[in-house]
Amino acid sequence: MRIPRSAFFAILAAAVLTLAQAAIAQSALDAPRTLEQCAALLPPGQIYSFEITGSIDATGDAPVLAGQMSVSDGSEVDRAEETAAFQQCLASLIR
Repeated sequence: MRIPRSAFFAILAAAVLTLAQAAIAQSALDAPRTLEQCAALLPPGQIYSFEITGSIDATGDAPVLAGQMSVSDGSEVDRAEETAAFQQCLASLIR
């Protein structure tokens, strides 16, 4: 039995959509949900401190958030690259 071309593409599109939805759902489940999970992304062997400061301007129609985050091991060494995964993880928890 031969499947019409349009039906084949419809089935293919449905399969791709189903796989994409499953991948998105799995990545949401895998996303860190706690500060401890984010901390596991820091390189071992150091004691880190972090600061988050921010403000929320609620005077307009929609709140406007502004802020910054920093991570340090107490040294003068730039650890931005080493701590980037932690910072991205923490930012996703805050949002």
